[in-house]
Amino acid sequence: MELRAWVYTKEQLVNVLASPDITAVYVPMKLAEHAYGARERVILLPPEFLGDCEERTERELKTLRERGFERALAHTAGHIELLTRSGFTVCGGNRLNCTNSGSMRFFAECGLSDIIVSPELTVQRLSALEKPIPTGFMAYGKLPLMLNRRCPVRDGKPCGRPNCGRPLTDRLGNKLDVICSDNTVEILNSSVLMLNGRLREFSADFAVLRFTTEKDTERIIRLYRDDIPENDPRLTRGLYYRGVE
Repeated sequence: MELRAWVYTKEQLVNVLASPDITAVYVPMKLAEHAYGARERVILLPPEFLGDCEERTERELKTLRERGFERALAHTAGHIELLTRSGFTVCGGNRLNCTNSGSMRFFAECGLSDIIVSPELTVQRLSALEKPIPTGFMAYGKLPLMLNRRCPVRDGKPCGRPNCGRPLTDRLGNKLDVICSDNTVEILNSSVLMLNGRLREFSADFAVLRFTTEKDTERIIRLYRDDIPENDPRLTRGLYYRGVE
């Protein structure tokens, strides 16, 4: 199975690009300058919220397209037209909430080259999907619980830093990392999704390793490359084996 990585920092990007096991990397647009030498492996990540930056984002996308980047990810249906207009091959993200064969056909008809399905799918439902385009799933990482417009740590607009100072603590004492972009804030699940040792059970073309605050990217990539299981009570299999409750 193909392995892809999703990064947030320059350090993660450099480390991941050094790995021959990673075939494609989802890279925030602001980090694109550090990936010119590997443009064929890069899938650019535009801002998730376009309401206050669509015109600027389109200008930047067209500049990056002129510099040789070819693929970009659509977080929402609204991104598809923007990316197509900017000349990119469009990949679909998990926030498109693709959960059934009907939505798979729809996004294929929209011209998407591949798609990451919703992490709310079970292994059985993923296997049963029609797959008119290459299909991937989130296989590692702290997945977002919510996307905010204001930062709950600093009680203001996002600061743009990958790790926003300190985590939040929920009522059970769990630590929730907070990641700011330029105009949105992600609050992450406290548990780390890990599916190494289970990849053969997934009917998909690629698995996505989503690095957020991690620095040990090489170890994680090796675990998934060799599909080696790791037992840790702090880890989660997500909803893949129990479904939405």
